[in-house]
Amino acid sequence: MTLSLHGTDIVITRSGAACPQSCVQPHSAAAGIDTLGELELIDFLTGSAADGTGLLIDTRAPEQFSAETLPGAVNVPELTLRSDNPYRDDLLGALGATADDFSTAFTLVLFAQDAGDPRAVDGLRALLIAGYPAEKLRFYRAGVSGWTALGLSSTQGEG
Repeated sequence: MTLSLHGTDIVITRSGAACPQSCVQPHSAAAGIDTLGELELIDFLTGSAADGTGLLIDTRAPEQFSAETLPGAVNVPELTLRSDNPYRDDLLGALGATADDFSTAFTLVLFAQDAGDPRAVDGLRALLIAGYPAEKLRFYRAGVSGWTALGLSSTQGEG
């Protein structure tokens, strides 16, 4: 991308994995969904997750989750949240939703590998399409890589 800033052309390039497999994701996953930083995520873990009203969701594949994840996370691969999953209603039920009633559903924070991994954003959008209320959804954009880059501890996923 080339842009002009104060009369000077600036070129922004990107190296690494190709898009669409690894596209830089937006800061905001969708309208009404808060994006959390690390301190807000820790507050979520010590608050909603600790009191049983919230879940931290790792949207990556089970083998990635098993190798390394964030403390307190459960694995719900993004593919399972899509409308073409015949068991999605069962999954929504496990998240506290009943029929079209999400009043007792968990507050969820979704994350993936890093800011270039689309699985958390795709999972959040799939939940919105299913009727999950935006006010019960959060996005941790930095993912496992951002968390560990700051020296925060990770764990092996259980499940």
